Amino acid sequence: IAENGGLFYGSKNDSPELLVSVSDLSEHRQQLAEVFKRLKYQFPDLKESTDNRFRLTDWTFDVGGLSPSQLQTLAEMCHEQDWGFTYSTVQCHIKPQTQDKATGLLKVLSQYFPKLSTENILTVGDSPNDESLFNPEKFPYSVGVANILHYTEYLNYKPTYVTIAEEVNGFCELAELLTKNTP
Repeated sequence: IAENGGLFYGSKNDSPELLVSVSDLSEHRQQLAEVFKRLKYQFPDLKESTDNRFRLTDWTFDVGGLSPSQLQTLAEMCHEQDWGFTYSTVQCHIKPQTQDKATGLLKVLSQYFPKLSTENILTVGDSPNDESLFNPEKFPYSVGVANILHYTEYLNYKPTYVTIAEEVNGFCELAELLTKNTP
């Protein structure tokens, strides 16, 4: 699952499957570009991310140097234009309002893994764009890599468990815990 729940790359398909309703990708990308242009008018130092040109469902720009209040303003500006907004430790994302990782994951589970329930799923995240994966009504088991603690005051949903280590070391900590306790 990629682009914050916008795309799914299955193991048997080279082309991504859209997980959000977009009738014309070219027009969609143009609309995202217009939103970014309006954001840049108020925040002229915003820089499009290097991978943005390869994206289909969202528009990315670098998060570096943006304060929490600026991120909140950007979110409000996007919502006023009927677009969603989220961010990670690296990038900000302009996206359709209904697009998030939980929605994308639930769609993939129902279409490709119908025998799995969310009781069988452990979601993992490290930044605000992973927040929907921490919603206990959708996913009762979630883990935040320790750097999520930098953002918890801004999150409505928090993970049920947080690793001691940050970033890749936190993920390795989780993997070790899971493999130790697996028969």
